[in-house]
Amino acid sequence: MKSRLAPILGCLVFLLAGLALLPWPGLQNDELFFSGPIYSPGAAFYYLELGSTKIPLMVMSYSGALKTWLYAGLFQVFPPDQWSVRLPVLFMGMATIWLTWVWVKRLAGPRAAAVTVALLSTDTIFLMTNLFDWGPVAIQHLLLMAGLVAAPQNLVLAAGLWGLGLWDKALLIWPLIGLGLASFVLFPKEFVRHLRPRTLGLAMASFLLGALPLVWYNVARPGETATQNTHLSLAEMRGKPLVLQQTIQGSTLFGYMVFPGDTAPKAPRSLFERASVKIANVAGDHAMNWMVPAWLIGFVFSFFLWRSPHFRLILFLLLATAIIWLQMALTKGTGGAAHHTILLWPFPAVILGFVFSEVASRLPRFGPQLLWAAVAVLCAQNLLTTNQYLARFIVNGPGGGWTDALDNLAQVVDHKRASWYGLVDWGYLTGLQLFHEGDLPLFSPHIPAEGQELSDADRPELLREVSNPEFLFIRHTDDKQMFPGVNQRLHKAAASLGYSEVVEKTVADHNGRPVFELFRFRKQL
Repeated sequence: MKSRLAPILGCLVFLLAGLALLPWPGLQNDELFFSGPIYSPGAAFYYLELGSTKIPLMVMSYSGALKTWLYAGLFQVFPPDQWSVRLPVLFMGMATIWLTWVWVKRLAGPRAAAVTVALLSTDTIFLMTNLFDWGPVAIQHLLLMAGLVAAPQNLVLAAGLWGLGLWDKALLIWPLIGLGLASFVLFPKEFVRHLRPRTLGLAMASFLLGALPLVWYNVARPGETATQNTHLSLAEMRGKPLVLQQTIQGSTLFGYMVFPGDTAPKAPRSLFERASVKIANVAGDHAMNWMVPAWLIGFVFSFFLWRSPHFRLILFLLLATAIIWLQMALTKGTGGAAHHTILLWPFPAVILGFVFSEVASRLPRFGPQLLWAAVAVLCAQNLLTTNQYLARFIVNGPGGGWTDALDNLAQVVDHKRASWYGLVDWGYLTGLQLFHEGDLPLFSPHIPAEGQELSDADRPELLREVSNPEFLFIRHTDDKQMFPGVNQRLHKAAASLGYSEVVEKTVADHNGRPVFELFRFRKQL
Protein backbone atom coordinates (compact mmCIF):
# COMPACT_ATOMS: atom_id res chain seq x y z
CA MET A 1 0.00 0.00 0.00
CA LYS A 2 2.88 2.38 0.82
CA SER A 3 4.29 2.07 -2.71
CA ARG A 4 0.93 3.18 -4.10
CA LEU A 5 0.70 6.29 -1.94
CA ALA A 6 2.17 8.52 -4.69
CA PRO A 7 -0.41 7.68 -7.39
CA ILE A 8 -3.25 7.73 -4.86
CA LEU A 9 -2.27 11.22 -3.67
CA GLY A 10 -1.66 12.36 -7.25
CA CYS A 11 -5.07 11.16 -8.42
CA LEU A 12 -6.71 12.75 -5.37
CA VAL A 13 -5.09 16.16 -6.05
CA PHE A 14 -6.06 15.89 -9.72
CA LEU A 15 -9.65 15.01 -8.79
CA LEU A 16 -10.05 17.84 -6.28
CA ALA A 17 -8.56 20.43 -8.65
CA GLY A 18 -10.82 19.17 -11.42
CA LEU A 19 -13.93 19.33 -9.23
CA ALA A 20 -13.04 22.91 -8.27
CA LEU A 21 -12.78 24.03 -11.91
CA LEU A 22 -15.54 21.87 -13.40
CA PRO A 23 -18.68 24.00 -12.96
CA TRP A 24 -17.27 27.37 -14.01
CA PRO A 25 -16.95 27.42 -17.82
CA GLY A 26 -20.07 26.82 -19.86
CA LEU A 27 -20.19 23.81 -22.14
CA GLN A 28 -18.30 24.66 -25.32
CA ASN A 29 -19.27 23.71 -28.87
CA ASP A 30 -16.17 21.60 -29.61
CA GLU A 31 -16.33 20.02 -26.15
CA LEU A 32 -19.76 18.69 -27.13
CA PHE A 33 -19.02 17.89 -30.76
CA PHE A 34 -19.24 14.18 -29.99
CA SER A 35 -22.87 14.55 -28.85
CA GLY A 36 -24.48 15.60 -32.14
CA PRO A 37 -24.86 12.05 -33.53
CA ILE A 38 -26.39 10.88 -30.24
CA TYR A 39 -29.52 12.88 -31.02
CA SER A 40 -29.28 12.75 -34.80
CA PRO A 41 -27.25 9.76 -36.05
CA GLY A 42 -27.67 10.94 -39.64
CA ALA A 43 -25.77 14.12 -38.75
CA ALA A 44 -22.58 12.11 -38.21
CA PHE A 45 -19.77 12.84 -40.65
CA TYR A 46 -19.88 9.17 -41.67
CA TYR A 47 -22.24 6.43 -40.52
CA LEU A 48 -23.13 2.83 -41.25
CA GLU A 49 -26.69 2.07 -42.33
CA LEU A 50 -28.29 -1.18 -41.18
CA GLY A 51 -31.82 -1.06 -42.50
CA SER A 52 -33.37 2.07 -41.03
CA THR A 53 -30.70 2.31 -38.31
CA LYS A 54 -27.79 4.71 -38.72
CA ILE A 55 -24.69 3.87 -36.65
CA PRO A 56 -22.26 6.81 -36.33
CA LEU A 57 -18.69 5.87 -37.16
CA MET A 58 -16.95 9.24 -37.62
CA VAL A 59 -17.77 12.70 -36.29
CA MET A 60 -15.04 14.31 -38.42
CA SER A 61 -12.71 13.00 -41.10
CA TYR A 62 -10.00 12.45 -38.46
CA SER A 63 -12.13 11.89 -35.33
CA GLY A 64 -14.20 8.79 -34.68
CA ALA A 65 -17.44 8.21 -32.78
CA LEU A 66 -15.93 6.26 -29.87
CA LYS A 67 -16.78 9.03 -27.39
CA THR A 68 -20.23 9.30 -28.97
CA TRP A 69 -20.83 5.61 -28.31
CA LEU A 70 -19.61 5.86 -24.70
CA TYR A 71 -21.75 8.87 -23.86
CA ALA A 72 -24.82 7.54 -25.65
CA GLY A 73 -24.90 4.84 -22.98
CA LEU A 74 -23.93 7.22 -20.18
CA PHE A 75 -26.75 9.64 -20.98
CA GLN A 76 -29.23 6.79 -20.64
CA VAL A 77 -28.35 6.75 -16.94
CA PHE A 78 -27.37 10.34 -16.14
CA PRO A 79 -29.05 13.45 -17.58
CA PRO A 80 -26.73 15.44 -19.87
CA ASP A 81 -25.21 18.44 -18.14
CA GLN A 82 -21.80 19.82 -17.19
CA TRP A 83 -21.22 17.12 -14.57
CA SER A 84 -22.16 14.10 -16.67
CA VAL A 85 -20.10 15.47 -19.58
CA ARG A 86 -16.96 16.34 -17.60
CA LEU A 87 -16.72 13.84 -14.75
CA PRO A 88 -16.06 10.81 -17.01
CA VAL A 89 -13.12 12.46 -18.76
CA LEU A 90 -11.79 13.68 -15.41
CA PHE A 91 -11.79 10.04 -14.29
CA MET A 92 -10.02 9.10 -17.53
CA GLY A 93 -7.31 11.63 -16.66
CA MET A 94 -6.92 9.99 -13.26
CA ALA A 95 -6.60 6.59 -14.94
CA THR A 96 -3.91 8.03 -17.23
CA ILE A 97 -1.98 9.23 -14.18
CA TRP A 98 -2.20 5.78 -12.59
CA LEU A 99 -1.09 4.02 -15.79
CA THR A 100 1.81 6.45 -16.14
CA TRP A 101 2.91 5.58 -12.62
CA VAL A 102 2.78 1.85 -13.43
CA TRP A 103 4.78 2.35 -16.65
CA VAL A 104 7.49 4.56 -15.13
CA LYS A 105 7.82 2.41 -12.01
CA ARG A 106 8.42 -0.61 -14.23
CA LEU A 107 11.09 1.23 -16.25
CA ALA A 108 12.91 3.32 -13.64
CA GLY A 109 11.65 2.48 -10.17
CA PRO A 110 9.23 3.95 -7.63
CA ARG A 111 11.05 7.23 -7.01
CA ALA A 112 11.06 8.27 -10.68
CA ALA A 113 7.41 7.19 -10.88
CA ALA A 114 6.50 9.25 -7.82
CA VAL A 115 8.21 12.38 -9.21
CA THR A 116 6.45 11.89 -12.55
CA VAL A 117 3.04 11.50 -10.94
CA ALA A 118 3.55 14.55 -8.72
CA LEU A 119 4.37 16.77 -11.70
CA LEU A 120 1.71 15.28 -13.99
CA SER A 121 -1.16 15.37 -11.50
CA THR A 122 -0.56 19.07 -10.71
CA ASP A 123 0.01 20.12 -14.34
CA THR A 124 -2.58 22.83 -15.05
CA ILE A 125 -2.96 22.35 -18.81
CA PHE A 126 -2.97 18.55 -18.55
CA LEU A 127 -5.83 18.91 -16.06
CA MET A 128 -7.83 21.45 -18.06
CA THR A 129 -7.48 19.79 -21.46
CA ASN A 130 -8.63 16.49 -19.96
CA LEU A 131 -11.42 18.00 -17.87
CA PHE A 132 -12.92 20.14 -20.64
CA ASP A 133 -11.74 17.77 -23.41
CA TRP A 134 -12.51 19.93 -26.42
CA GLY A 135 -9.57 18.40 -28.31
CA PRO A 136 -10.59 15.72 -27.57
CA VAL A 137 -7.56 14.29 -25.74
CA ALA A 138 -8.72 12.33 -22.68
CA ILE A 139 -9.33 9.03 -24.46
CA GLN A 140 -6.10 9.53 -26.45
CA HIS A 141 -3.99 9.78 -23.29
CA LEU A 142 -5.77 6.86 -21.65
CA LEU A 143 -5.47 4.40 -24.54
CA LEU A 144 -1.87 5.39 -25.35
CA MET A 145 -0.73 4.73 -21.79
CA ALA A 146 -2.87 1.60 -21.44
CA GLY A 147 -1.12 0.24 -24.54
CA LEU A 148 2.34 1.12 -23.21
CA VAL A 149 1.59 -0.68 -19.94
CA ALA A 150 0.22 -3.73 -21.77
CA ALA A 151 2.87 -3.95 -24.51
CA PRO A 152 5.68 -5.87 -22.73
CA GLN A 153 3.39 -8.74 -21.72
CA ASN A 154 0.78 -8.56 -24.47
CA LEU A 155 1.66 -6.68 -27.64
CA VAL A 156 -1.55 -7.89 -29.29
CA LEU A 157 -3.69 -6.23 -26.59
CA ALA A 158 -1.57 -3.07 -26.77
CA ALA A 159 -2.01 -2.88 -30.54
CA GLY A 160 -5.77 -3.22 -30.15
CA LEU A 161 -5.86 -0.39 -27.63
CA TRP A 162 -3.78 1.82 -29.92
CA GLY A 163 -6.04 0.99 -32.86
CA LEU A 164 -9.04 2.01 -30.78
CA GLY A 165 -7.24 5.24 -29.90
CA LEU A 166 -6.52 5.89 -33.57
CA TRP A 167 -10.22 5.59 -34.33
CA ASP A 168 -10.98 8.00 -31.50
CA LYS A 169 -8.67 10.51 -33.14
CA ALA A 170 -6.20 9.89 -35.91
CA LEU A 171 -3.67 12.20 -34.25
CA LEU A 172 -2.68 9.29 -32.02
CA ILE A 173 -0.47 8.42 -34.98
CA TRP A 174 1.91 11.17 -33.78
CA PRO A 175 2.96 9.52 -30.50
CA LEU A 176 2.86 6.06 -32.09
CA ILE A 177 5.29 7.17 -34.80
CA GLY A 178 7.44 9.03 -32.27
CA LEU A 179 7.68 6.05 -29.93
CA GLY A 180 8.21 3.61 -32.81
CA LEU A 181 11.03 5.57 -34.45
CA ALA A 182 12.75 6.28 -31.14
CA SER A 183 12.56 2.57 -30.26
CA PHE A 184 14.07 1.58 -33.60
CA VAL A 185 16.92 4.09 -33.29
CA LEU A 186 17.88 3.47 -29.65
CA PHE A 187 16.72 -0.11 -29.02
CA PRO A 188 17.13 -1.80 -32.43
CA LYS A 189 17.76 -5.32 -31.09
CA GLU A 190 14.78 -5.23 -28.73
CA PHE A 191 12.66 -3.67 -31.46
CA VAL A 192 13.45 -6.42 -33.97
CA ARG A 193 13.06 -9.16 -31.37
CA HIS A 194 9.42 -8.22 -30.82
CA LEU A 195 8.69 -8.28 -34.54
CA ARG A 196 8.38 -12.03 -34.90
CA PRO A 197 6.06 -12.88 -37.81
CA ARG A 198 3.33 -14.49 -35.72
CA THR A 199 3.30 -11.78 -33.04
CA LEU A 200 3.50 -9.04 -35.64
CA GLY A 201 0.64 -10.56 -37.63
CA LEU A 202 -1.60 -10.87 -34.58
CA ALA A 203 -0.72 -7.36 -33.43
CA MET A 204 -1.54 -5.90 -36.85
CA ALA A 205 -4.86 -7.77 -36.88
CA SER A 206 -5.66 -6.46 -33.39
CA PHE A 207 -4.66 -2.92 -34.39
CA LEU A 208 -6.87 -3.00 -37.48
CA LEU A 209 -9.75 -4.43 -35.46
CA GLY A 210 -9.50 -1.59 -32.93
CA ALA A 211 -9.34 0.97 -35.73
CA LEU A 212 -11.95 -0.83 -37.89
CA PRO A 213 -14.46 2.06 -38.16
CA LEU A 214 -11.64 4.40 -39.25
CA VAL A 215 -10.39 1.82 -41.75
CA TRP A 216 -13.94 1.29 -43.03
CA TYR A 217 -14.37 5.00 -43.60
CA ASN A 218 -11.05 5.34 -45.43
CA VAL A 219 -11.89 2.41 -47.69
CA ALA A 220 -15.31 3.86 -48.49
CA ARG A 221 -13.80 7.28 -49.08
CA PRO A 222 -10.27 6.37 -50.14
CA GLY A 223 -7.68 7.82 -47.77
CA GLU A 224 -9.70 10.89 -46.79
CA THR A 225 -8.33 11.05 -43.25
CA ALA A 226 -4.84 11.64 -44.64
CA THR A 227 -5.68 13.58 -47.80
CA GLN A 228 -8.02 16.00 -46.04
CA ASN A 229 -5.85 16.69 -43.01
CA THR A 230 -2.16 16.05 -43.71
CA HIS A 231 -0.66 19.09 -45.41
CA LEU A 232 2.94 19.85 -44.57
CA SER A 233 3.85 23.50 -44.25
CA LEU A 234 6.59 25.68 -42.76
CA ALA A 235 4.44 28.81 -42.90
CA GLU A 236 3.01 28.36 -39.39
CA MET A 237 6.21 27.22 -37.69
CA ARG A 238 7.11 30.57 -36.17
CA GLY A 239 4.37 30.66 -33.53
CA LYS A 240 4.32 27.00 -32.55
CA PRO A 241 7.34 26.99 -30.20
CA LEU A 242 5.65 29.80 -28.27
CA VAL A 243 2.47 27.74 -27.91
CA LEU A 244 4.57 24.83 -26.64
CA GLN A 245 6.23 27.13 -24.09
CA GLN A 246 2.88 28.52 -22.94
CA THR A 247 1.49 25.00 -22.58
CA ILE A 248 4.45 23.92 -20.45
CA GLN A 249 4.20 27.00 -18.22
CA GLY A 250 0.40 26.77 -17.93
CA SER A 251 -0.51 30.20 -19.30
CA THR A 252 -1.92 29.29 -22.72
CA LEU A 253 -5.63 29.15 -21.79
CA PHE A 254 -6.01 32.50 -20.02
CA GLY A 255 -6.90 34.40 -23.17
CA TYR A 256 -9.05 31.55 -24.45
CA MET A 257 -11.25 30.34 -21.59
CA VAL A 258 -11.26 33.19 -19.07
CA PHE A 259 -13.11 36.42 -19.85
CA PRO A 260 -10.47 39.01 -20.80
CA GLY A 261 -10.29 42.06 -18.59
CA ASP A 262 -12.19 42.80 -15.41
CA THR A 263 -15.45 44.27 -16.75
CA ALA A 264 -18.41 43.44 -14.50
CA PRO A 265 -16.37 41.57 -11.87
CA LYS A 266 -18.39 39.38 -9.54
CA ALA A 267 -17.63 39.24 -5.84
CA PRO A 268 -16.85 35.77 -4.47
CA ARG A 269 -19.73 34.46 -2.38
CA SER A 270 -18.97 31.14 -0.72
CA LEU A 271 -16.12 30.41 1.69
CA PHE A 272 -14.47 28.31 -1.01
CA GLU A 273 -14.65 31.14 -3.57
CA ARG A 274 -13.32 33.71 -1.12
CA ALA A 275 -10.44 31.40 -0.20
CA SER A 276 -9.44 30.91 -3.85
CA VAL A 277 -9.51 34.64 -4.60
CA LYS A 278 -7.66 35.42 -1.37
CA ILE A 279 -4.89 32.93 -2.20
CA ALA A 280 -4.57 34.44 -5.69
CA ASN A 281 -4.35 37.96 -4.25
CA VAL A 282 -1.82 37.08 -1.56
CA ALA A 283 0.36 34.89 -3.80
CA GLY A 284 0.46 37.48 -6.56
CA ASP A 285 0.23 36.84 -10.27
CA HIS A 286 0.77 33.17 -11.04
CA ALA A 287 -0.32 33.10 -14.66
CA MET A 288 2.63 30.80 -15.30
CA ASN A 289 4.42 28.11 -13.33
CA TRP A 290 8.13 27.29 -13.11
CA MET A 291 8.12 24.29 -15.42
CA VAL A 292 10.00 25.94 -18.31
CA PRO A 293 13.17 26.48 -16.24
CA ALA A 294 12.66 23.03 -14.72
CA TRP A 295 12.54 21.57 -18.22
CA LEU A 296 15.70 23.42 -19.26
CA ILE A 297 17.54 22.23 -16.16
CA GLY A 298 16.33 18.69 -16.70
CA PHE A 299 17.41 18.78 -20.35
CA VAL A 300 20.92 19.94 -19.39
CA PHE A 301 21.19 17.41 -16.55
CA SER A 302 20.16 14.56 -18.85
CA PHE A 303 23.42 14.78 -20.81
CA PHE A 304 25.47 14.39 -17.62
CA LEU A 305 23.82 11.05 -16.94
CA TRP A 306 25.47 9.13 -19.77
CA ARG A 307 26.73 6.48 -17.34
CA SER A 308 23.31 5.95 -15.85
CA PRO A 309 21.58 2.63 -16.62
CA HIS A 310 18.58 4.71 -17.63
CA PHE A 311 20.44 7.02 -20.00
CA ARG A 312 19.15 5.31 -23.13
CA LEU A 313 15.61 5.49 -21.76
CA ILE A 314 16.02 9.23 -21.18
CA LEU A 315 17.32 9.67 -24.74
CA PHE A 316 14.45 7.52 -25.98
CA LEU A 317 11.89 9.79 -24.33
CA LEU A 318 13.63 12.98 -25.51
CA LEU A 319 13.81 11.70 -29.09
CA ALA A 320 10.21 10.43 -29.08
CA THR A 321 8.94 13.75 -27.69
CA ALA A 322 10.90 15.72 -30.31
CA ILE A 323 9.52 13.55 -33.14
CA ILE A 324 5.95 13.93 -31.86
CA TRP A 325 6.26 17.71 -31.69
CA LEU A 326 7.91 17.98 -35.12
CA GLN A 327 4.97 16.15 -36.67
CA MET A 328 2.46 18.65 -35.32
CA ALA A 329 4.79 21.57 -36.01
CA LEU A 330 5.20 20.62 -39.68
CA THR A 331 1.52 19.89 -40.30
CA LYS A 332 -0.68 22.77 -41.39
CA GLY A 333 -3.34 23.68 -38.84
CA THR A 334 -1.88 21.68 -35.95
CA GLY A 335 0.47 22.41 -33.07
CA GLY A 336 -0.80 25.96 -32.68
CA ALA A 337 -3.10 25.32 -29.71
CA ALA A 338 -2.97 23.59 -26.33
CA HIS A 339 -5.22 20.68 -27.36
CA HIS A 340 -2.52 19.63 -29.84
CA THR A 341 0.64 20.30 -27.82
CA ILE A 342 -0.82 18.46 -24.81
CA LEU A 343 -0.59 15.26 -26.88
CA LEU A 344 3.12 15.32 -25.96
CA TRP A 345 2.05 14.55 -22.40
CA PRO A 346 2.72 12.63 -20.18
CA PHE A 347 6.26 12.38 -21.60
CA PRO A 348 7.55 15.78 -20.38
CA ALA A 349 6.70 14.79 -16.80
CA VAL A 350 8.18 11.32 -17.35
CA ILE A 351 11.47 12.77 -18.60
CA LEU A 352 11.79 15.00 -15.54
CA GLY A 353 10.88 12.07 -13.33
CA PHE A 354 13.72 10.01 -14.82
CA VAL A 355 16.30 12.82 -14.77
CA PHE A 356 15.58 14.26 -11.32
CA SER A 357 15.48 10.80 -9.77
CA GLU A 358 18.84 9.89 -11.32
CA VAL A 359 20.45 13.15 -10.19
CA ALA A 360 19.18 12.56 -6.65
CA SER A 361 20.67 9.06 -6.63
CA ARG A 362 24.11 10.56 -7.34
CA LEU A 363 23.86 12.71 -4.22
CA PRO A 364 23.17 10.01 -1.62
CA ARG A 365 23.48 12.30 1.40
CA PHE A 366 21.32 15.24 0.41
CA GLY A 367 19.94 14.12 -2.94
CA PRO A 368 16.53 12.82 -1.83
CA GLN A 369 15.86 15.87 0.34
CA LEU A 370 16.82 18.26 -2.47
CA LEU A 371 14.74 16.25 -4.94
CA TRP A 372 11.55 16.37 -2.91
CA ALA A 373 12.06 20.01 -1.99
CA ALA A 374 12.38 20.89 -5.69
CA VAL A 375 9.37 18.75 -6.62
CA ALA A 376 7.31 20.33 -3.84
CA VAL A 377 8.14 23.83 -5.09
CA LEU A 378 7.27 22.92 -8.69
CA CYS A 379 4.00 21.31 -7.65
CA ALA A 380 3.10 24.31 -5.50
CA GLN A 381 3.72 26.62 -8.46
CA ASN A 382 1.54 24.37 -10.64
CA LEU A 383 -1.29 24.48 -8.13
CA LEU A 384 -1.03 28.26 -7.78
CA THR A 385 -1.38 28.56 -11.55
CA THR A 386 -4.44 26.31 -11.46
CA ASN A 387 -5.88 28.47 -8.68
CA GLN A 388 -5.20 31.57 -10.79
CA TYR A 389 -7.57 30.17 -13.42
CA LEU A 390 -10.12 29.33 -10.74
CA ALA A 391 -9.95 32.80 -9.14
CA ARG A 392 -10.37 34.50 -12.51
CA PHE A 393 -13.34 32.26 -13.33
CA ILE A 394 -14.90 33.24 -10.00
CA VAL A 395 -14.40 36.98 -10.47
CA ASN A 396 -14.41 37.54 -14.25
CA GLY A 397 -16.25 34.46 -15.46
CA PRO A 398 -15.47 32.41 -18.56
CA GLY A 399 -15.27 34.01 -21.97
CA GLY A 400 -15.60 33.28 -25.67
CA GLY A 401 -17.12 29.93 -26.54
CA TRP A 402 -16.96 28.90 -22.87
CA THR A 403 -19.49 31.51 -21.70
CA ASP A 404 -21.79 30.43 -18.90
CA ALA A 405 -24.59 32.42 -20.57
CA LEU A 406 -25.33 29.22 -22.49
CA ASP A 407 -26.93 27.79 -19.32
CA ASN A 408 -29.30 30.76 -19.16
CA LEU A 409 -30.02 30.59 -22.89
CA ALA A 410 -30.97 26.92 -22.68
CA GLN A 411 -33.55 27.77 -20.01
CA VAL A 412 -35.08 30.55 -22.12
CA VAL A 413 -35.69 28.67 -25.36
CA ASP A 414 -38.49 26.10 -25.64
CA HIS A 415 -41.26 24.97 -27.97
CA LYS A 416 -43.70 27.58 -26.64
CA ARG A 417 -41.54 30.54 -27.59
CA ALA A 418 -40.96 29.50 -31.22
CA SER A 419 -41.50 26.60 -33.63
CA TRP A 420 -37.91 26.87 -34.95
CA TYR A 421 -34.73 28.61 -33.79
CA GLY A 422 -32.25 30.05 -36.27
CA LEU A 423 -28.66 30.07 -35.01
CA VAL A 424 -26.85 33.01 -36.54
CA ASP A 425 -23.36 32.45 -35.12
CA TRP A 426 -21.07 29.58 -34.09
CA GLY A 427 -20.70 28.30 -30.56
CA TYR A 428 -24.07 27.28 -29.11
CA LEU A 429 -25.55 24.63 -31.42
CA THR A 430 -24.29 21.53 -29.61
CA GLY A 431 -24.97 23.06 -26.19
CA LEU A 432 -28.63 23.70 -27.00
CA GLN A 433 -28.92 20.22 -28.51
CA LEU A 434 -27.46 18.66 -25.38
CA PHE A 435 -29.50 20.59 -22.81
CA HIS A 436 -32.71 19.83 -24.72
CA GLU A 437 -31.61 16.26 -25.58
CA GLY A 438 -32.06 16.85 -29.30
CA ASP A 439 -35.69 17.97 -28.94
CA LEU A 440 -35.20 21.63 -29.87
CA PRO A 441 -35.81 22.46 -33.57
CA LEU A 442 -32.74 24.31 -34.83
CA PHE A 443 -31.61 25.55 -38.22
CA SER A 444 -28.89 27.70 -39.76
CA PRO A 445 -30.15 30.76 -41.66
CA HIS A 446 -28.98 31.34 -45.23
CA ILE A 447 -26.50 34.13 -44.50
CA PRO A 448 -24.14 35.38 -47.23
CA ALA A 449 -20.48 34.53 -46.74
CA GLU A 450 -18.05 37.28 -45.84
CA GLY A 451 -17.50 39.66 -48.74
CA GLN A 452 -20.44 38.26 -50.74
CA GLU A 453 -23.98 39.39 -51.49
CA LEU A 454 -27.13 37.32 -51.04
CA SER A 455 -27.22 34.87 -53.94
CA ASP A 456 -30.25 34.21 -56.11
CA ALA A 457 -30.27 30.62 -54.87
CA ASP A 458 -30.37 31.63 -51.18
CA ARG A 459 -32.78 34.54 -51.58
CA PRO A 460 -36.03 32.47 -51.50
CA GLU A 461 -34.83 30.42 -48.52
CA LEU A 462 -33.83 33.44 -46.46
CA LEU A 463 -37.11 35.16 -47.34
CA ARG A 464 -39.01 32.11 -46.09
CA GLU A 465 -37.03 32.20 -42.84
CA VAL A 466 -37.26 35.91 -42.01
CA SER A 467 -40.94 36.20 -43.03
CA ASN A 468 -42.13 33.42 -40.72
CA PRO A 469 -43.29 34.87 -37.35
CA GLU A 470 -42.83 31.45 -35.73
CA PHE A 471 -39.09 31.54 -36.39
CA LEU A 472 -36.96 33.02 -33.61
CA PHE A 473 -33.29 33.83 -34.24
CA ILE A 474 -30.41 33.67 -31.75
CA ARG A 475 -27.19 35.65 -32.14
CA HIS A 476 -24.29 36.83 -30.05
CA THR A 477 -24.28 40.50 -29.18
CA ASP A 478 -22.11 42.44 -31.63
CA ASP A 479 -19.15 42.63 -29.24
CA LYS A 480 -19.14 38.87 -28.64
CA GLN A 481 -19.53 37.49 -32.15
CA MET A 482 -17.45 34.37 -32.78
CA PHE A 483 -17.45 35.12 -36.51
CA PRO A 484 -17.15 38.92 -36.64
CA GLY A 485 -19.58 40.54 -39.04
CA VAL A 486 -22.09 37.68 -39.25
CA ASN A 487 -24.78 39.78 -37.50
CA GLN A 488 -24.25 42.62 -39.93
CA ARG A 489 -24.36 40.31 -42.96
CA LEU A 490 -27.73 38.88 -41.87
CA HIS A 491 -29.05 42.38 -41.13
CA LYS A 492 -28.04 43.61 -44.59
CA ALA A 493 -29.43 40.56 -46.38
CA ALA A 494 -32.76 40.76 -44.54
CA ALA A 495 -33.00 44.49 -45.22
CA SER A 496 -32.58 43.80 -48.95
CA LEU A 497 -35.70 41.63 -48.65
CA GLY A 498 -37.61 44.35 -46.81
CA TYR A 499 -37.28 43.01 -43.25
CA SER A 500 -35.77 44.40 -40.05
CA GLU A 501 -35.00 42.84 -36.64
CA VAL A 502 -36.98 43.18 -33.45
CA VAL A 503 -35.08 42.05 -30.34
CA GLU A 504 -37.31 40.18 -27.89
CA LYS A 505 -34.87 39.19 -25.18
CA THR A 506 -31.26 39.61 -24.17
CA VAL A 507 -29.53 36.80 -22.28
CA ALA A 508 -26.63 37.66 -19.99
CA ASP A 509 -23.86 35.58 -18.44
CA HIS A 510 -23.57 35.08 -14.67
CA ASN A 511 -21.61 38.33 -14.40
CA GLY A 512 -24.51 40.24 -15.97
CA ARG A 513 -22.82 40.89 -19.32
CA PRO A 514 -25.19 40.61 -22.33
CA VAL A 515 -24.11 37.70 -24.53
CA PHE A 516 -27.08 36.48 -26.60
CA GLU A 517 -30.01 38.19 -28.28
CA LEU A 518 -33.28 36.55 -29.34
CA PHE A 519 -35.05 38.35 -32.17
CA ARG A 520 -37.59 38.01 -34.97
CA PHE A 521 -37.97 39.84 -38.25
CA ARG A 522 -40.82 42.10 -39.27
CA LYS A 523 -41.77 43.62 -42.59
CA GLN A 524 -40.48 47.15 -42.99
CA LEU A 525 -43.19 49.76 -43.53
